Amino acid sequence: MGSYTDLTVAGYPIIESKSEVVPEAMTIFRETDRRVFTRRVAERNDLVWGVPEDPNDTETETAIEYSCETGNVIDRLNVMGFTIDRVREEFELGRQAELAKYESWAETDTDSQWFANDWNFVKGLTFDSYTRAFRKVITERIRPSRFDIHKESGLEPVVKYILEENEDYLFGFFGEDIRLVLRLACDLVPRESRVVQDITELVHAGYYREEEPVCEIATRALTAGHPENSPRIILTEGSTDAAILREALALLYPHLFEYYSFLDFNSSRSPGGAGYLVSIVKAFAGAGITNRIVALFDNDTAAHDAVRALGTISLPPNVVALHYPDLELLRAYPTLGPGGLASLDVNGLAGSIELYLGDDVLRDSYGSLSPVQWKGYSETLKQYQGEVLEKARIHSAFNAKVARCKDDPQALMAADWVGLKSILERVFCAFE
Repeated sequence: MGSYTDLTVAGYPIIESKSEVVPEAMTIFRETDRRVFTRRVAERNDLVWGVPEDPNDTETETAIEYSCETGNVIDRLNVMGFTIDRVREEFELGRQAELAKYESWAETDTDSQWFANDWNFVKGLTFDSYTRAFRKVITERIRPSRFDIHKESGLEPVVKYILEENEDYLFGFFGEDIRLVLRLACDLVPRESRVVQDITELVHAGYYREEEPVCEIATRALTAGHPENSPRIILTEGSTDAAILREALALLYPHLFEYYSFLDFNSSRSPGGAGYLVSIVKAFAGAGITNRIVALFDNDTAAHDAVRALGTISLPPNVVALHYPDLELLRAYPTLGPGGLASLDVNGLAGSIELYLGDDVLRDSYGSLSPVQWKGYSETLKQYQGEVLEKARIHSAFNAKVARCKDDPQALMAADWVGLKSILERVFCAFE
């Protein structure tokens, strides 16, 4: 007969599958989200299992589930490209396809009365009206169609439509990927609620072993398919940039860490630099690699000069070249030139990774910011290239900050992460 498993958002069942998990749904989890614990059988989700006959029954079971905070799932889905803007866009594209279907039927069928009501309903359905109804379904915990509640009077037409059995679309949402529905559902509940894939029954029935990495196996099976299922690759100008961003990603956004990988400069013996990164981007773009690739260039003269070479080619949609963003701290930063110290805007001129490590790292023991020294001049861009001094001290101070923050969550909250967060947030939005 098989056993069933449900993925729930804030306790509401969104995706049901028999005998195995849905691989696409498992891409929102990682093995670190796996939980094995003891619970009372009476504590099972009543929307899935019904209200227990005896809520006080003490019988227990070993529960196995993947569980993640909804806000983190939203971040992960955004990283994969399932933004709320995409959800809206694909809903409307699907609705237009449905209307085209009815129109084609009307052209070939002399009697259109049998589908006229459905046709008119889709004509009047909007993404906003669908969203309002879906919110009502989830937050009021209205049971799915198998309980026949959609036949009750008093329900809004769109709510009834969502609850009806629909072979083509999950919850009647016009879109092919179930993660579109999942992304919308997550947007309709508190970020601190949880998204849960309970595989307890599948393990008890023998479809999975208790210790089996179900998420990892399911996700691995998809990586040869669509780029949304593969890790996003971050390319940087050098090994230092990659190491710093890897540390920051793990510390500041641990729930997104496994969704990205970095080019290993050490094992590949890559020379680094903006010019080399341009060459790598061209090679990746021409190789037909399906992973989503983010090339991160410094925000300095050398990088802006080098990136001009990419303007002569058409990058595929899965490859994006970005510079580190401008920072408020750098709009009036101490610089050292022939005329001595001067406070200048060094955005676009000297923005190496070091200047994004935080005010608390850039200041020396006297409280002074390590200055930028002007070096070579670009005839093409008509501007100087700057480089911050005391890089060794800055790296040492950053490593000490990271160590403190790993040991003390309060130190993490107090430290200055504005620069690195701005870089990582630019990466997260690279494909929006």
